[in-house]
Amino acid sequence: MKSDNLDHENRPIKYGVTPDELRQIQQRRIEAHAEQQAADTLNLARAVKLGQALKQHEEASHG
Repeated sequence: MKSDNLDHENRPIKYGVTPDELRQIQQRRIEAHAEQQAADTLNLARAVKLGQALKQHEEASHG
């Protein structure tokens, strides 16, 4: 049996990433990270606001 590693005619074709494609990939990762941070910050602000509203509601119902 012939070794697949030496079968150059039928070997898998590897396509390298061009520098421009690499920059696009990195830029997309940076943008996705920024979007995630913005969403996290917004969720935190909403959670704090909800907590304050619940606390005020609890104080009003007990007081």
